[in-house]
Amino acid sequence: MAIAIDLEGRVILACGVGRGGIGGATARRLAAAGATVVAVDQTQVLLDETIADIEAAGGRCHGIVADLTDLSQSDPVIETVARMFDRLDGVANIAGGTRAHEWMPLEETPTSLFRDVLNLNLEYVFRICRDAAALMIKRQTPGALVNVSSMSALASAPFHGPYGAAKSGIAALTRTMAIEWRPHGIRANTVSPGAVATERVKARPGWSATATAGPSAGNITTPDELANTIVFLLSDLASGISGQNLVVDNALTANFAAGSLEHMRGSIYKG
Repeated sequence: MAIAIDLEGRVILACGVGRGGIGGATARRLAAAGATVVAVDQTQVLLDETIADIEAAGGRCHGIVADLTDLSQSDPVIETVARMFDRLDGVANIAGGTRAHEWMPLEETPTSLFRDVLNLNLEYVFRICRDAAALMIKRQTPGALVNVSSMSALASAPFHGPYGAAKSGIAALTRTMAIEWRPHGIRANTVSPGAVATERVKARPGWSATATAGPSAGNITTPDELANTIVFLLSDLASGISGQNLVVDNALTANFAAGSLEHMRGSIYKG
């Protein structure tokens, strides 16, 4: 007897759905489980690629173009979903990330950059979840929220401190969501990826060396592995899970933090 994830009849909002990333993989998995996916991204091109994938596989996906860092574009999103489908059963907040120009020592980090990073990785998550929960509470319907954090939130985030702070904020805020909204049947959880081989990441200079010989070697996670976790947390199979942070990193953060055995052989710690 098989146990399957069944999201038939449910409407799930997925924010950040580019084809080669965690969001695109999540949207495809949600649709495969039977959900009607409402996909949000900042350009029609990003939406069209993922919608085409889902429809080619027989799924249902509707797109909303919105820059989630712009209040005038992101604040109407939940209202738009309610108007289109008259219901909302779940949210996956996947949009975010860290960009190359943001990596620098804290003492050199401009305030404007700090604010931009928090807006992209934390503030929009608060606004989308706030409005989604308000809709669920008003209509007295249960739901599930999944917000994507990062392994950079677990300890420290050297040279990308604002990103680590934003992702730590997501985990803390999500725990509060779980407590405040539990009486209304709303679950809230966080997923923290490790080193994920998205198309954007693989295009970065030095990715091949990192994947095969760097600190992440052997611990690379795929977008589909993250997507499977997010879909599980949005499903009834995770009905008892709320207020938790699930790390999906193929044991990367369980590794010896100071480096590999090869690094140790040349270090000052030789016996």
